[in-house]
Amino acid sequence: MNPSISGFGFLAGYVVMVGVASFLEKYSMKQLNAYQVNFLMAIGMAVTAVPALWIKQGSLTVPTKALPLGAPIGLLMALGSICFVLSLAKLPVGMATAISTSYVVLVFFLSWLFLSESISWTKIAGTLLTLGGVALLSWEQK
Repeated sequence: MNPSISGFGFLAGYVVMVGVASFLEKYSMKQLNAYQVNFLMAIGMAVTAVPALWIKQGSLTVPTKALPLGAPIGLLMALGSICFVLSLAKLPVGMATAISTSYVVLVFFLSWLFLSESISWTKIAGTLLTLGGVALLSWEQK
């Protein structure tokens, strides 16, 4: 199978699962607070990550030399998750999720700055359209 096709399949799964989960997070806040939701998300991540790591490599080991980069990634993702769930407690779910997708603009900039990925006019236009789309999706009219 073509690696890019399977890569897009995984991305489609990500989009569907995170989209449904984001909706359910907001819905669950009728009974749970933001910290409880985030705690349950952490349990879900552990329940899936441990078997996946075991199945993929036959152990739960992580190379020690990878910890200086891997640990901050996990910490940033966890803190970002808490921030997102707290935003859901205060904002409509459509607005919060729309604004949260603007992280792609930061990734685009950091990729250019540190990984020397190319910037074309097409990518700049896409970035501007992304920001415009986020603004339109999050615009609340009373």
